[in-house]
Formats: sequence, structure tokens, C-alpha cells
Amino acid sequence: MTRARHLLIPTLLLAAALTGCSSNDEPAAAASAATTTAAASSAPPVDGGTYDTPLLLVDALKKGGVDCTGYSAIAQPTGAVARGNCHVAGEEYTIGIYASAADARAQPNNMVELLDGVSDVDMVLGRNWTIGTPDEPSARKVAGILGGEVFHQDA
Repeated sequence: MTRARHLLIPTLLLAAALTGCSSNDEPAAAASAATTTAAASSAPPVDGGTYDTPLLLVDALKKGGVDCTGYSAIAQPTGAVARGNCHVAGEEYTIGIYASAADARAQPNNMVELLDGVSDVDMVLGRNWTIGTPDEPSARKVAGILGGEVFHQDA
């Protein structure tokens, strides 16, 4: 290798390094992209994802700032693999896990038929789960934490 080549390679490396540092726009853009990615990754899945047990949903709610206490399983839940109740600020929430998305999607209609004329129905529907809440604002708060679709039907 000639002396000119020995000098050319370090000069090119130094020029490349200085070029990368000379622009103030690139580091700011990279920081913005990292911030956007971090914010996007902390958002709940639009469809609410899947859960294996009601207690996993209770834990996810707690991590999101909603403390659903006193969980009690419901024996032989109709239409669900598992279901139970817990309480947030004295209000009852009903959490169900289903064998399929179709079973989860059927639950709001089942509740509307059951409570027709008696009570509003407010729920959040995930991929394989539902959470019945006392009112629509509570359902929206749950959806903000877990994702999923808010369902509301007047009595």
C-alpha cells in the first residue's frame, strides 16, 4: 500500500465522522423518532389483545392505575371460559375470558337482552375478553389502559 493510500483512509474516516456530527438536524430527528417509537410502543393494542385469565386483566388494570380489588371468580360462567367480579372505588366490574373472539363479541348482546329496560350496558371488548363497567366513562378509561372497543347501550 502506498503512503497516499495510508493517508487517504484515515482522512475519509475523519471526514465521515465530522459530516455525521456537523448537522444539528439529524440528532434531533433521531431523538424525535425514538420518542415517537417509545410513545407508540406504550399504547395498548387497538383490539385489546388476548388474556388467559381474568386475573391477568386485573393485573393489567392495576398497572394502568385502576385498582380492581376483591376479585371473586364466578363458578360455571355461562358462555365464558372464566369470569369474575372485582371492585373499583366501590363499583363492580365483571371480567370474562372467552374461548373465541366470536364468543367475546356475543357477550354485549347477551347482556343487552338480559338487562333490557333495567340497566345500561357498558363494556370493553378485547380479542377474547370483556370487562363490564358501571358506566361509559369507566369503560373508556379501561379501554385507554387495555385497548379494545367500548360498547354502550342505553337501558
